[in-house]
Amino acid sequence: MPSVRREGVRKILAVSEDFSGSRLDRFLESHLELTRSQAKKLIDSGFVWVNGELPKKPGMKVTEGAIVEVFIPEPEESELIPVDMDLKIYYEDEYLAVIEKPAGIPVHPACGHAQDTLANALIARFPALSTLGGKERPGIVHRLDKDTSGLLIIAKDEKTHTLLSKMLQEREITKVYVALCWSVPRFKEGTIEASIGRHPVDRKKMAVVPNGREAISIFRVISFTDNYSLLLVRILTGRTHQIRVHLHHIGCPVIGDRIYGKKGLDLIDRQALHATYLKFYHPVTGEVLELFSPLCEDIGEVANNLGLKVPSLEDIKKWIS
Repeated sequence: MPSVRREGVRKILAVSEDFSGSRLDRFLESHLELTRSQAKKLIDSGFVWVNGELPKKPGMKVTEGAIVEVFIPEPEESELIPVDMDLKIYYEDEYLAVIEKPAGIPVHPACGHAQDTLANALIARFPALSTLGGKERPGIVHRLDKDTSGLLIIAKDEKTHTLLSKMLQEREITKVYVALCWSVPRFKEGTIEASIGRHPVDRKKMAVVPNGREAISIFRVISFTDNYSLLLVRILTGRTHQIRVHLHHIGCPVIGDRIYGKKGLDLIDRQALHATYLKFYHPVTGEVLELFSPLCEDIGEVANNLGLKVPSLEDIKKWIS
């Protein structure tokens, strides 16, 4: 029998008719952003109660009307260790910096990546950064997926971080990505407005779902062949895996995407997605900042081999003007 644990974020769930007879761990997996192993660990550690009692095992069956009480412990923040990495810096002043994140490196510590992240490189490179996002996210205003490369804004103090976060929320920062895709969209340009949430079956994935969070992506086809296309994509919201989910949704998954792409047909060993352009007003000085990161060599090589044109800065400026 697990010990009694009643600390952390408290969530109360009622079992509906649809889930009557389900295993407790599967019920939690379906209703919270948890993997099944994470749900099992919470149950085994005494953080889950069913109708006021501790369950004997993760596989116990829940019935309609049962009240499931879950206490999710606050994550423990470990001390970041500075790690020297060769960071390409596109802009820097006393308030912020814009750097290029290489592919294959997580932005901040996660399971299996404790000290080999961009956060480790940032504290090694910059003497002072905002900790508004937490000690494990120094200066990080927004993020990129581990295997996505490109431009990131870093805040050096809390005030600048707050201002940049507000600008993101109010869609005052223009972010443009390059995506190499399987297939070709039906239209040369368009807007994808499709809400995104956890996949109803595979909780590690995101999906277009009816009751998800608002997600808006704008795209333009720059080049295409019979089977492939190169797109510019501008996002107005910042949902997890947004571009990858939206392009999969319209039948044009990103080449190399191991989660949403075509299985066994990879032409590159990571998703061919690059954050190529940023434009925004400096939150302190008011200066217009416009940064362009050319396509990484690996994506550029695949594009050339497929006969696709690589977009220039002028292509991007012409599109967003």
